[in-house]
Amino acid sequence: MEPKKGFILKKTLLFLAAAVFASSAFAEIIEPTPAKACSLLADVGLKGRKWVDDYGDGSSGCASDYKEIGSATGLANNLAFYVTGVSQYVMEMKLVLNYNQPSQSGPATKALLAAASKLSQRALGAPLPEPVIALIKRGEHGSAKVGKGVVDVIREDWPTGKGYEVQVMMR
Repeated sequence: MEPKKGFILKKTLLFLAAAVFASSAFAEIIEPTPAKACSLLADVGLKGRKWVDDYGDGSSGCASDYKEIGSATGLANNLAFYVTGVSQYVMEMKLVLNYNQPSQSGPATKALLAAASKLSQRALGAPLPEPVIALIKRGEHGSAKVGKGVVDVIREDWPTGKGYEVQVMMR
């Protein structure tokens, strides 16, 4: 198979998979249009850049710049917002907090909670429930149904042992 045909086949399969799940994704994400979805957190300094229709692997999305939280010697804790999908279909929104300074986690966790609370209301049409808030505060894995969607909290400890990240995904 020629590389171009393989790429087209891969993109077609990815698009078909998205179409199969699109009805549930649209029911779950209140604002499925890319431009509006990328701007959902502009008021907290996490406005996504322009939607990229194809990253080259069939996926699409936008991302905000990193927002530094606190001051630190070295790399500060930072928060970013990502929206992903296929073509013009929004499938998932995600906040990622990099705890580069775990000893200064308080303000960073507070910023993540504030952004996640706004995103939950705006993306899923429901407030962030207490069990999810507790997972975020503790930096633990877990999942909960919120409105018509699902919120997943994932923690990844870095191999260096010097930090970790917490992801809050909504779909």
